[in-house]
Amino acid sequence: MLLPPHQEVCNPGFCDCPFPNSIEVTNHKGHIPDLVSCRCGEDEPGNVSPWRWHSTDESDALVTDRDIIFHPTYSQGTAIVRGDRALKPGMVHFWEMRVITTLAGTDVMFGIGTESVNLGQFKFHFVSALGTNAQSWGFSYSGRIQHCGEQLPYGQKFSQGCLIGVCLDRTRGHLEFYLNRRSLGVAYTNVPTDPDIRIYPMVCSTAAKSVIRLINCTSQQVTLQLRSFQALSKQPLKLAELRQMPGLRGILQSYWFLAPPIRYSRNSRENELDLGDEAVLSSSKLRRGRKQKYRESDDAAVDEDDLYANAHKITLRSSDSGDEEHPASVHEMCDEYFHYLL
Repeated sequence: MLLPPHQEVCNPGFCDCPFPNSIEVTNHKGHIPDLVSCRCGEDEPGNVSPWRWHSTDESDALVTDRDIIFHPTYSQGTAIVRGDRALKPGMVHFWEMRVITTLAGTDVMFGIGTESVNLGQFKFHFVSALGTNAQSWGFSYSGRIQHCGEQLPYGQKFSQGCLIGVCLDRTRGHLEFYLNRRSLGVAYTNVPTDPDIRIYPMVCSTAAKSVIRLINCTSQQVTLQLRSFQALSKQPLKLAELRQMPGLRGILQSYWFLAPPIRYSRNSRENELDLGDEAVLSSSKLRRGRKQKYRESDDAAVDEDDLYANAHKITLRSSDSGDEEHPASVHEMCDEYFHYLL
């Protein structure tokens, strides 16, 4: 059962660093991002192909380097800002943003859109802009996702101090969101994979003086190595063992965004679940099941011999009695996953 808006639980921030309150932001005469000294989680090793936000006259937003100040004076609608370069096909892209100010108003959304998105379309209208049609996909601070005008429950409400991650797999057409470095599961599987369609990172906001900062971005070629680590990222205990192996440290650094989340906040740790908890993994599968209508192909068409589609099965071994399965040792996993990689 959904709680009334005033009773909704808001996810705590990523760290315990101080952030300005609404009054301080409203009364500040200088550059609002200067009010925040927090750098927790920024510029992770392994970042490549960095991009920045693109400044245009179509949107009521001030872009400086990696910071966006939406509606610097007052808000009279919805501003949309996109990245300065398209996300290349055939790659997995991940970027992470920090929410600098308290989120309020009609909506603040994070996501992607094609080059057909009109950045100035809702300049004088207060709307949830990303996902209003087939050209964009959005994740709202209310915890909902939207595409083609349809909103669906997806995650928990979030606000100031949180890290929002976006992972786009342009070879599979999968879009996944992260909150404080915890995956919320695959939200959509219908993102175009056609190399002729240009797709950009996007953020939109209706809130005056709302500030979003890009803190990390990386793009990786799709390889067997990447797919192997994607499967391993669902098993944090095994991954922790692999981090101790010198030959794999450099590889893991390149795929840092696939690793289990690192939580800096003591407050958020109180309600944290173990990623290895079977219930968490099961709920992720259920959540993906609710999105099956967004798939472009039938699950029955999956090739049973496809290593990528069945990578998660490799880590199971039958017991001597043959009645049950148990996780393989980390050494067996290395033999299976990295035989052709090292």
